[in-house]
Amino acid sequence: MQLDVETFLRLVENAGTLGFVDIEANGLRGDYNSTLVVSVKPFNKKPISIVVAQPGNDQRVVREAKELLETFDCWVTYYGKGFDLPFLNTRLTKWGMHPIAKRPHIDMYFTLKSNLLTARRSQGHLLTWLGTAEQKMGVSASVWSECSAEPEKNLKILKARCESDVEGLEALYKKTRHLILEIKR
Repeated sequence: MQLDVETFLRLVENAGTLGFVDIEANGLRGDYNSTLVVSVKPFNKKPISIVVAQPGNDQRVVREAKELLETFDCWVTYYGKGFDLPFLNTRLTKWGMHPIAKRPHIDMYFTLKSNLLTARRSQGHLLTWLGTAEQKMGVSASVWSECSAEPEKNLKILKARCESDVEGLEALYKKTRHLILEIKR
């Protein structure tokens, strides 16, 4: 039996198995960099965050993130098909673990890119343009560059940013849900 998009979204929203996902990493490539924070926000609930104890050793974080993500029936990300999920899978491979099992995955970046013609495509710009209460949290360059030197201080900031990102992502989803015409893995 095939479900239409509206029915599927209503089912996963009501079941609490729709999860908004974001990660923070200390770089863009999983072979040279590592995961710092993973936040997952169940629909209409508070974010759940997994944070490294020390930058560089993300084995526990990626294992726990995999376990958490696999409890959801559908994920929503913003450029997660291009970065977040491949990065996590690269780190899982590094630690000898299997990749995250595939799920229906709504990547709002690609959904909105193909349905809207805006001057900028960043999540922050779209949240501002749409006037949502949730906005993208800025983080200074020093937080990133000093994360290893002062992890206790800077990881708290990055956790707050990651949680802000999934809260903004849910707001973006709610404002533009009607533009989701198909859901792929």
